[in-house]
Amino acid sequence: MTPSSFDAVSVVDTELFGAPGLHAAYLVEGPEPVLVDAGAAPAADVVEAAVHEHGVDAEALSAIVPTHVHLDHAGAVGDLAERFPNATVYVHERGLPYLTDADRLERLVESARAAVGDAVADQYGTPKTVYPDRTVAIADGDVVPCGDRDLDVVHAPGHAPHQVALSDPASGVLFAGDAAGMTLGGDLLPTTPAPDFDLDESLATLERLRARDPDAVCYGHFGVREDAVDALDAYAELLPAWVDAVEAALDDPDVDDRGALVSRLRENWASPTLERDVHGVVHALDADS
Repeated sequence: MTPSSFDAVSVVDTELFGAPGLHAAYLVEGPEPVLVDAGAAPAADVVEAAVHEHGVDAEALSAIVPTHVHLDHAGAVGDLAERFPNATVYVHERGLPYLTDADRLERLVESARAAVGDAVADQYGTPKTVYPDRTVAIADGDVVPCGDRDLDVVHAPGHAPHQVALSDPASGVLFAGDAAGMTLGGDLLPTTPAPDFDLDESLATLERLRARDPDAVCYGHFGVREDAVDALDAYAELLPAWVDAVEAALDDPDVDDRGALVSRLRENWASPTLERDVHGVVHALDADS
């Protein structure tokens, strides 16, 4: 089963960093179409065109729901809200101020720059704020209306405290954001950025998502796995192993700086976000010590 075989769910490749297959938004079609995630700021043109290609005109999109406010998922929200004037922006209550307040949005941009470096941060572009009266704060147990059905909101911290997942009982689809890791090139990979990665919260989130008993899980990075429960279980095993690997490398006397740490881990944990994810684990371990 692929995303297109779910009658109401379509993948939108946001072409993160100008490349295919790195980040996906999802269009839930129906009487009140909903866009889950939006991509980085430069993705606005691509996402707008994709929504229109699926027969949804500018006035028809009902909602835009970033799973969390990291710039690769929510950077285009402000621009898309202008282009789809009837779309309500639903955001977790802890993340909402970062999309509506210019000063907080700037702090978010600077935090991203510190986490990923100037070269990557520049490719995230310049996000726009959203008018507060276009937004609704959401929390665990809320729903996002989608015409003939609702999308259930599941608070999903661990990757970010303001992250939500959306469960669509009608199709059995779970929109996981980054709560279930990444699937790039067919590999399941950790995503553990500083400053908010928390292993215990991540594992508790995975238990809550598994309890929804989804048929398919939609990843922000990238695409869909049809064996949703097995995929969630696999990530619940992978995350502690990843943290253990970082701890073991830190204890190695031959690893004497961050570069050596990343190089050592790259031998068994190849990932395009490896350096960022190593930093996130180190930050979490330091906070716990």
